[in-house]
Amino acid sequence: MSIPEFSEIIEPNDQTEARREHLEKLREIVGNVYPNKFERSNITDEEDTITRVVAFAAPIKDKHIPNLAENEKPTDEQREAANAELNQLHLRVAGRLAVPPRVMGKAAFVHLSDGVSRLQIYVRKQDVVAINNSTGKTIEEEGKAWELFNLLDHGDFIGVSGFLFVTKTGELSIHVETIQFLSKAMLPMPDKMHGIEDAEIKQRQRYADLIASSLKIDHE
Repeated sequence: MSIPEFSEIIEPNDQTEARREHLEKLREIVGNVYPNKFERSNITDEEDTITRVVAFAAPIKDKHIPNLAENEKPTDEQREAANAELNQLHLRVAGRLAVPPRVMGKAAFVHLSDGVSRLQIYVRKQDVVAINNSTGKTIEEEGKAWELFNLLDHGDFIGVSGFLFVTKTGELSIHVETIQFLSKAMLPMPDKMHGIEDAEIKQRQRYADLIASSLKIDHE
């Protein structure tokens, strides 16, 4: 029994073709684009998921930065105190890109989701290296990790390692030091900020409802 081609299952369009092109370019960088495993850290005394890391680190952040009012930012002193502890926590976690990457020059922010919680990651071109999935070693060629990051799409799975910190806006984040590509989402994510509301679609396309619910944006 042969495995059908992607084009035999899904009707191609501009978005799916762009993702296919990104996948082929990623293959040139990392080799195996569907690695068998990703080893997480265990700073939480269990295998670290995003949900566990957020629950573990939140009390450290809250100890130094109390609940902020809307649009209020922590003081420099508060951030420095929080980061003095958080920067000591080095971790490895994996997740799905919950939103399209937000690139600003040579740096970028994006949220990763484990289906339950989100955690922001910060990627800076000069700080990050990529993993070659075929060899398991870091790619020494300069700029390859940043090239990899710019080939990621909303919904892709990646693994990252780095240290925790609080941004100027007070958001708990990971400063990424290594990035590993894990899997490409070949179809665009559901364009639903609040999840899928149509009851029939929820029932007939449960997979889409689960994805949309895990990636929906909170506006409260």
